[in-house]
Amino acid sequence: MKKLSEILYAGAAVLALSACSDFDEVNRNPQAVDELMARPYYALNQSILYAQQNPDTGERLFVINWAASARQDGEDGYGTSAGEYNDDHLNAAFNYMCNAMTYCQNAITLCDVQLENAEQAGLTEHQIEFYPNVRAFARIWMVYLMSEFADSFGPMPIDGFQGINPEFRSVQEVYYYMFDELRDAIANINTSVDPSEEEAQCDEAYGFDPDQWKSYAISMWMRLAMRLSEADPGKAQTEFESALAAGNGILVNEDTFRVREVDGWDNLSGVMSRTWDWQTLSATMANLTTNLGVDVRSILSDASGILYSAPDVTRYEGSIKDASTYLGKRYDRHWAANTDNPTKQYFFDGLPSVMDPRALLYYFLPGDYANRRVSGYVGNFLSDNARTTEGMYDENGVLMEGTETDATYCWNGLNAGWLFDQSASTNGLVNGDQISTYGYGGTYPQLSDEYRNSTNFRVFFGPWETYFLLAEAALRGWNVGTDAKTAYEEGIRLSFEYTGLSQHYESYIASTTYNRVGTSVAFDHVDEPADFEIEYVDGYTGERLTTTYHYPDVENILYPGFNGRKALNDQLTKIITQKYIANTPWLPLENLSDHRRLGLPFWEIPVSTTTLPYMPEWSSTSYQGPQRPGYFVQRMPYPSSLNNADPTGYARALELLGGDNTRVTPLWWAIGGH
Repeated sequence: MKKLSEILYAGAAVLALSACSDFDEVNRNPQAVDELMARPYYALNQSILYAQQNPDTGERLFVINWAASARQDGEDGYGTSAGEYNDDHLNAAFNYMCNAMTYCQNAITLCDVQLENAEQAGLTEHQIEFYPNVRAFARIWMVYLMSEFADSFGPMPIDGFQGINPEFRSVQEVYYYMFDELRDAIANINTSVDPSEEEAQCDEAYGFDPDQWKSYAISMWMRLAMRLSEADPGKAQTEFESALAAGNGILVNEDTFRVREVDGWDNLSGVMSRTWDWQTLSATMANLTTNLGVDVRSILSDASGILYSAPDVTRYEGSIKDASTYLGKRYDRHWAANTDNPTKQYFFDGLPSVMDPRALLYYFLPGDYANRRVSGYVGNFLSDNARTTEGMYDENGVLMEGTETDATYCWNGLNAGWLFDQSASTNGLVNGDQISTYGYGGTYPQLSDEYRNSTNFRVFFGPWETYFLLAEAALRGWNVGTDAKTAYEEGIRLSFEYTGLSQHYESYIASTTYNRVGTSVAFDHVDEPADFEIEYVDGYTGERLTTTYHYPDVENILYPGFNGRKALNDQLTKIITQKYIANTPWLPLENLSDHRRLGLPFWEIPVSTTTLPYMPEWSSTSYQGPQRPGYFVQRMPYPSSLNNADPTGYARALELLGGDNTRVTPLWWAIGGH
């Protein structure tokens, strides 16, 4: 039987920059090249590139597990948001993470060996100064990789990836270890040592710039410290303030930790590039961005020239509708009602008159694909199969007269769990499984080509996140040298700057309109929303009617409230809402982590007309009561290969986890995990 160490130590060759590709052979066979001769930064480069995730891993981990769990991908064809999982996908993710950490550990080991034997290794004076920095950078990167593993699976080894059989440690132990590693690595960076031109080419993120690596480490330290805000608040504050005392984190867009994408089939290919993954807008994201921000006409005019090849507001004018007075068409026979989504059973047959401008960058509208400045990668969105006009069908698959809707330019999202809603099996708008249409590809917004075509940069940490972390810390009264409002607004400004939407910033931060879940933008606007009368259209008769719009019941939301006060529009909700939108689409694991930690922003519980076997706490009446952690994805289960390889280690991991190996067992730092 294989030992776990064999799984953890296994390497896999990946493509790299030509100047750095020699390390492939070293990693396949560490004895193939003398460890005194191999360049340590080749190994670190390989680890960074490996973490980009090739298209196979990217689809199975980034899209299906992270993005769907974080409600950034509403398509969710694998039932992820309802707790289902695929063991092969989990095994691929587990192996990817272990391989990336193995590469990184190789970099650390090579630095140690060569610095201890500098003369034998023939190190130059420059290399003797530079390699300690490489070692520090590798330790920083290892912390990131460990956080991926611990935040995805849970308990993990901290002494693995070195050819030994490792011992699993609790999530708390892992976090404490990561803090110590960052603290020491930062202290050992010599910012006066610059890399050579050849060395700099082997770091796609920062070119081994020591100041930028230090800033990245400080921001990551802040991120990980804030993760413990609910489980270990004293430690969270101490580590957060220690991070700030070490220097400045990532504060400007030029220092964003990001890696370029390159079209093809390797580790630099776009992580969201598979054409068959439509990555449809979710109801969560639609609710968050509807009625939040600015006049949609100002967005559609596209003054910065980033959205449309031929900007023309008039083409959309007939579709723009006031989302504060109109809810859409109601199809209550073709969507189930057992979810706490305030827009359930409605299809908004138009474009909201007020929106977050980033939403129209992240997702293209139905029927608007060809007009996008960046288009052409996902041609099947233009096919006859993905038509924009659809309706409801009877039990015999016959279109019901008068139920059709032209979804061109409409803004809607798929509810979590929608695959398990048999009421929708004859709903043409969502590709019902009892009819022969191909619905939601033409009727719902899809992820834009900017994020699919492998010409972008995959973001691992942006300055907006640093400022949202500072805003939350300031709100908590920690010593961070700024106030919450200033940091909050700077986070928004940097997000708008990075996305090319700066012209909307001033009007956006002043906005007091409530989105569909009761949150506004303006930091000082903390009035709670009130239910109100709103018009809708009966989707079967065409009759225009009135109903009461109910925001989520504040007493039932998962968010426990700041200082014990539950709210929909308090300042912490604003901070996390903005962080969620700004981190989309590149940082789904971080967005998932914030929801696990705080229950923010508001997510609807899954809908279903059957049982959800992977969510045993869920029932058909769950939506009528308080939200629970068990209604949301909490983690990725360990793959069966771990138990097969090392049943003792697997048992220890579950003991430390404190629950079953399922998607809904909370991690230590999450709500319900401590």
